[in-house]
Amino acid sequence: MKSDLKGYTPINVEYVIEEEAKEVFPLSLDFSSLEEEKLNGEKPITNKRDALKFIGKVFTATFPDNELVTRKLDDFEKQNIREEYCTLEENDVPKRKLELEIAIERAKKMKKDAEEAYASVLMEVAKYAAEVKLGTIDVRLKAKDTFCIALAGYYLVYSWDNTKECFVLAKAYEIPDRTELWANEEKNRKAMKELFGLDFADMELISDTSREENIDDTEDDDLPFGE
Repeated sequence: MKSDLKGYTPINVEYVIEEEAKEVFPLSLDFSSLEEEKLNGEKPITNKRDALKFIGKVFTATFPDNELVTRKLDDFEKQNIREEYCTLEENDVPKRKLELEIAIERAKKMKKDAEEAYASVLMEVAKYAAEVKLGTIDVRLKAKDTFCIALAGYYLVYSWDNTKECFVLAKAYEIPDRTELWANEEKNRKAMKELFGLDFADMELISDTSREENIDDTEDDDLPFGE
């Protein structure tokens, strides 16, 4: 496992060097093998400390700290790293995959809900815009505020207006069936005349007169010499 590699250094370290550099420069320098006449009076080099001291005297050298280099992994390192990712593959990958699938499903639901909410508000906007464009609205009148009478061939619906404090005409439509009980206009015409001084013709008389005129016109058409 990776934890077993903490502080580990391979016995045979092999750094990654460009091939061109390998061909030009020595891959290792063994200062302990230098003969006495090459040491310029220095004592024999037996360890790293002696070597670094000697290098400082005979070379123009720096001693960088934390220099980043690259080396190759040995078999022990590869084996431990392989164990690490195999363990992850067996244990963590399925778990994370399941979490991902759950998250995706949640995201899909959130997206669907958001799309539905967006579509809903657009429909509301369109509905209200259509109401404004139409400029009208249907309302239900309450019986305690409303009365309907027959007059001049129409049913008239009046509703109480709180602002004006009177009944105002809210709807007027032709009487579909004159035989209905509430289609009788006589009492309503008299009340309009007596209360508000308004005269309304008797639609039944007008209808009778129209029928008679139609009959007369038909009889005239049968005369051989016209009028």
